[in-house]
Amino acid sequence: MKNNHKNQIAALTLYFILAPALAHDFWIEPDVFTPAGEQVISVSLREGVGFKGNTLPYIKTWFEDFSITDSSGRDNVKSIQGNDPAAEIVASSGAQLLGYQSQPSFVALEATKFNKYLEDEGIEFIRTERERRGESQSPAPEYFVRCAKALLQTGPVNDDVYKSKLGYTLELIPQSNPYAHNENDELVFQLIYEDAPIKDRLVQAFNKSAPDVIQKVRTDSNGMATVKIDRAGIWLVK
Repeated sequence: MKNNHKNQIAALTLYFILAPALAHDFWIEPDVFTPAGEQVISVSLREGVGFKGNTLPYIKTWFEDFSITDSSGRDNVKSIQGNDPAAEIVASSGAQLLGYQSQPSFVALEATKFNKYLEDEGIEFIRTERERRGESQSPAPEYFVRCAKALLQTGPVNDDVYKSKLGYTLELIPQSNPYAHNENDELVFQLIYEDAPIKDRLVQAFNKSAPDVIQKVRTDSNGMATVKIDRAGIWLVK
């Protein structure tokens, strides 16, 4: 079992339905991904593009779940209203899985921007449905939910926390521990929607050191998608 921690999956970032005016990545970013035991970690909530963007404060009415899971179980992330960075946690031995699911939000977008977004994110079936309804040139009113996870590792890789299901609307589950992999290994994810595998959805992955080099692969009939970890460092998969 490899334990050099040189490849880190920083955030498994997912969108349920996201409108193009808000078509930024949303991710959880701790200030360290491989902390020492009992180390205090600052946790930021971020939105932007290519690992660059704004931070969001801890606002309880904004999320349905903000939690941390380790080998002893799952607990809410506790913080002070308005804090930014959003929270501080203390590292425990093994893996820790941070998760965040927002409350639904509403936005309305003009048709051209929305259609471009659907193409970029590989969800053309929504555009097809809008065309069938004669709505392709109409403004697009949408509710969206943001779901994100981040995996931290302290010490040896020896537990299954990485594959914990958090019960989110849309969720990526790595099929092996990302911290047990080396550069140029392949890492398989399963995409689930409402706790069931979903096929033919676009999964995208990129490294923080090369955010413009984006791998794009569609899920198979079992919701599986394979990403090649072709360089060391922090990765975002969405």
